Order: sequence, then structure tokens, then C-alpha cells
Amino acid sequence: MLDRILKGSNLRKSRFHDHKGQLVSARSAFLHAPRSLVGAAVRVGLGKRPQLPWISYDAITTLDEFLTRDKSVLEFGSGMSTVWYARRAGSVVSIEDYRPWFDQVDRLLRTQGLSNVDYRFAPTQEDYVAAPSRGFDLIMVDGSIRDRCTEAAIHLLKPGGIFYLDNSDRAAFPDSGEARATQIALDYARDNGCTVRYFTDFAPTQFFAQEGMMVIRPAA
Repeated sequence: MLDRILKGSNLRKSRFHDHKGQLVSARSAFLHAPRSLVGAAVRVGLGKRPQLPWISYDAITTLDEFLTRDKSVLEFGSGMSTVWYARRAGSVVSIEDYRPWFDQVDRLLRTQGLSNVDYRFAPTQEDYVAAPSRGFDLIMVDGSIRDRCTEAAIHLLKPGGIFYLDNSDRAAFPDSGEARATQIALDYARDNGCTVRYFTDFAPTQFFAQEGMMVIRPAA
């Protein structure tokens, strides 16, 4: 039991290591670990979720500085992040494949009067990866079949845009969708002169380290 508490799972060295074995920085441990622990306790104990993307705190800061009302977002895997993006961007397309969660988030969006979200329920995998045929400033892959989502959508990234693959540390497992998604994203970055950043960090309500991969396309 103690081992489970310290590690979070048998697939990592500790809650402060991601799946690749990378240790979070001292700064992240000091600033972000307590926040994620409190968020996890509130989520489990009270069923309340912060209206934030469940990604690296440092990545959240980067996206908060990036998003403005003239930006568009494509999101695979909805949630509190959908609300957060809708409050910052001009338009959001969000795709969800789990009906009970879709209904819950849909009610939340309506309650908060967020009318700039094109919220789509995708009952099949083909529906899920059927991305709109237009460009986006931010593409978030944080849901199901991440390799297929990445393949279907990354070419829609606008100049100056950001593509983000959450839980990219799962690429440590060679047969995972994240491993394939990472390679697709790296190939795109190489072919288009993109900058690649990695965030090994804690996330809201997730008291264990994880990695996110950010691909930034040049503005011109």
C-alpha cells in the first residue's frame, strides 16, 4: 500500500517521475505538487474539478499567454479545459466520445453561457478523428486514439500555432498511441521547422508527474 501511495502506479519510479523516468524540477515539486495534491483531494473527496486544462501547470501558463479572442482551438477530449479555452479564444471545436461526460460538459457550457464552442459528440472512431477542414491556432490532443487524432489534425495547424500532445511520456511504451503520436508530431516538426518543447510537471488534480509535448509552428 505504501509503495502504491508513493509511486501512484507500478509503471513509474515515484509520483515525482514521469513514465520516461524523468524527475520533475525542484521548482515544479515546490510550486506545483502541493496544488495538484489539493486538487486531487478535492476531486476525489468532493467531486469538484478546477476549470483548468489537466495538463502541465507551466504549459497552462504558456497557453494563457498565447490565447486571445482572435485565436481558434481544436480539442480532442473535452472537460474543464473546454470551458477554459472558451473563455480565452474566439472559437473552440471540442470532440468527445463518452456520452455521459459529453452531457455533463454540455450542461456546464450552457449554464455558463459559452456559445463560442462547437461541441461534438463522436460515437465512432471515424467520427472522432473527422477533424474540420480548416486551420487552428491551437490543437490539443488529450483524449482517445491520440495517434489517429494527431495524424488527422496536425496539418491543420496555422503558422504561429501550437500543437500539444498530453501524456507524451507514455511514448516510453513503444506500442502505445502516444508513442506513435509523438513520432508523427516530431516528423511534422522536422518537416516544418517547428520548435519542440517538453513539460515534465504536475497537472491540476493529477498528483503524479507527467510529460506534455508542445510543437510550435513558425509564424512565417
